[in-house]
Amino acid sequence: MHKLSDYVLAVRTTGSPPAPEGIKTVDLVPGESGDPIADTIAGLRASGLTAADFRSRVIFLAPEGIAGLVPYAALCGFAGRRVDAYADGAVLEFSRLAPDGEKFADAGRPPGHLMWGQVGGPEAEGMPTAHVDAGSQRLLDPAAVTVIRYAARLRMVPPDAARDALATFVLVAAIRRRSDDRFPYLSTGTEPVPSTKDDPEQGTDLEKLRREAAAYRQELRSERRGADMLPPSPVSAHNKRIAEAKAVDVRTVLTRLGSFADDDGLWHCPRPRKHSNGDENPSMKVYGDNRTRCHRCDAEKVGPIRLVIEVLGVTPDEAANFILDSDRVVDMRAS
Repeated sequence: MHKLSDYVLAVRTTGSPPAPEGIKTVDLVPGESGDPIADTIAGLRASGLTAADFRSRVIFLAPEGIAGLVPYAALCGFAGRRVDAYADGAVLEFSRLAPDGEKFADAGRPPGHLMWGQVGGPEAEGMPTAHVDAGSQRLLDPAAVTVIRYAARLRMVPPDAARDALATFVLVAAIRRRSDDRFPYLSTGTEPVPSTKDDPEQGTDLEKLRREAAAYRQELRSERRGADMLPPSPVSAHNKRIAEAKAVDVRTVLTRLGSFADDDGLWHCPRPRKHSNGDENPSMKVYGDNRTRCHRCDAEKVGPIRLVIEVLGVTPDEAANFILDSDRVVDMRAS
């Protein structure tokens, strides 16, 4: 369990508590045009955050209540992953959670197309309403999971406390996950009955915000690629180290994570708990570009560093240390 002082970068927003001394702080303060999505993206742009910031441990300092949900959603969209949060005096290690919510059983697909649903709040008119307790995930009602997972659009009425609101948001997004977490609308539960699939009167579309934040990150990457046409700058020692770790044979890394190959060259996934049969029948393939992919766990091929990040739940720098600085074997299949 991490302490707040273990983090390198803290992201604050309006009303956030101060960061501990010695931690770098970035302010993500939304604009004031009245459009929560445009205002939050404007605040993200003004913050100066870059993708490189997320190579270290990053934490979001949540203000009281639900005010932090919108900037937190933007931060996750920009990072391309869940970000840890500090709320109501507790560190919430969302980055270490399993990537998907498939472990939560549902009651089956609805008999017809479910256009809208709601989670939390009072019973909604014109749509099924699900209720969850993020603190008791094992007790989720399969009928509630069905509404959350299969509704084309989902309104979320969060609990009042910041910690509970963030935990509910992360849980709902995980249950709705496809290749990425899918975010709900942030709702009060008092909006009118939806008239269309993309009814703008249903609250703040956090999925749209996630996509716009991710697009901004891609924009920064494109600008960086354009800058690469200029005479290259000397490569830092840090980047050399990351490149060196990426070049290590991914099969060596798989072996050190407790994986092994069958006679056909397929590898057993080092994340057996995400497989109903512990990946008894190997589902991981190694490709010629030194990347690998488990067809159950990975949406795309991953290299040595990302593999270690996702299996061990560490930062890129910690993954490089694991690959380069030791011969330690962590048998994830035996744990």
